[in-house]
Parts: sequence; C-alpha cells; structure tokens
Amino acid sequence: MRSIRTFRVIACAAIAIIALAAPVQGAHAQTLPSAKSLLEKHDAAVGGRAAMDKHSSMHMSVALMVAAMNVSGTMETYHAKPNLFLMKQTFAGGEVQSGFDGKTAWAIAPGAGAQVLDSAMTSQLKEQADFFGDYYDPSRTKSAETLEITDFEGQRCYKVKIVHTDDSEATVYLDSATGLRAGQTQSTKMMGQDMQSTTVMSGYKDFGGVKMPTKRVQKIPMAEILMDITAVEFDKVDAAMFALPDAVKALVKP
Repeated sequence: MRSIRTFRVIACAAIAIIALAAPVQGAHAQTLPSAKSLLEKHDAAVGGRAAMDKHSSMHMSVALMVAAMNVSGTMETYHAKPNLFLMKQTFAGGEVQSGFDGKTAWAIAPGAGAQVLDSAMTSQLKEQADFFGDYYDPSRTKSAETLEITDFEGQRCYKVKIVHTDDSEATVYLDSATGLRAGQTQSTKMMGQDMQSTTVMSGYKDFGGVKMPTKRVQKIPMAEILMDITAVEFDKVDAAMFALPDAVKALVKP
C-alpha cells in the first residue's frame, strides 16, 4: 500500500502536468474572425452596398403561410431612397398596412383603424424603411462581437452580436463557408409587447445584382410564419405610393 506522502507527490505531479498543458491547449484554440470582417464579407457576398445603390426603389412580392393555423396570405413591400417605406399584408380578406414617409410612422388595421405609431414602434419601422438596412453600417453600430462558431438550423455559422446606437440588439448567424446570413434573433415589438423572434434565411437568388434570401421563416412564440419571395422589381415605384393615407393625415398634428 502506498503511503499518504506518495499519493500527495502523485497529486502534485498531476496538477503540475495540467497546469503546463493548459497554455499549450490555449495556444491551439481557434481564433475567431472579427465581427467587422464577417459583416463586410456578408455585404460583399450579396453584391455590396454599391449594388443596391444603383437602384432608387424596390417592390417585393411575398407569399405568406402560417402552417399551424392553415392561413395563407400575401405581402407587398415598397422601398425608396433614403427611407420611404410601405407594407401591405393581406390575410383572410383583411388588409393591414404600415408605412413611413420619412417623418411619420403609421399603421392601419381592421378593427383598430388608423394610428400614428409611438416612438418605440417608429424606431423599429424606420429601421425597416432604411433602403440600405441590410448592410453593415459602422455609424449605426455601438458594438459588434463574434461570440463563437456554432450550428444554426443545420449550418455551421459564426454567431455575431450587434448592439446598435439606439441600444437595440440583434444576434446574426453568418454561414462560415459562404459568408451569407443564415438567420438572426432579436427582440421584436408586436401587438404592444416585446417578444423574441428568430428568422431563418435560405434560397439566395440574384435580383438586379443584389442577392436576397427568397425563403424566410420567422419564429415567434405563437407561430411560425413562412415567407417566400415571388418577385422583386427595382426602380418602378411611384413616389406617390408613400403619401400618408387620408385617415392617417387626420391624426397628424400640423
């Protein structure tokens, strides 16, 4: 039987080996690329900001499906430089509209009528209205950090946390091979409540020199919304499309 002293010697030797091994293991740990380089790689992969800058407006048609409720619909979005926006969603014969004319954010929904949106919802809609909103903009970014490389919806992705200058946050998953965005998670304002949403993106196709994910799945606590882009048209949106509806004009203070 070994003495207590012998066990102590062995224990000390084991601790020493672990301590010596730790720096070696750390030296071989993978160094993650910077968030800036990953976000810039994504922008280059979709054509770059310059590709979008060649256009003045964009009209997108989308087929919608909420499989759990067996409900389908359509969505039409209209963008124009620098931040004009209109969205029309139709479900079961009812239409919901929202828009931003560069100053006022608004919405019209069945049963609720017209409303001018509060500051939180306006901020969210202004971000959606930004013609270059899908591109990395350091001037609107407080911080960006690569957290890890991980699996996201079956793809090996870099996980990047972005904090915007308005303190809103988003976690973006960028495909480690292509650089394309595979999805993102963020807090979304919906029906007056903050909720976490995850968007999965796939099926990238080229439209007017700009690559876009034609298939998106938005996962929110109550359902999954499937979005399938059916058409994208550039430079044919009439500016009158972004004028405030009469019902909204009546609510805007002079």
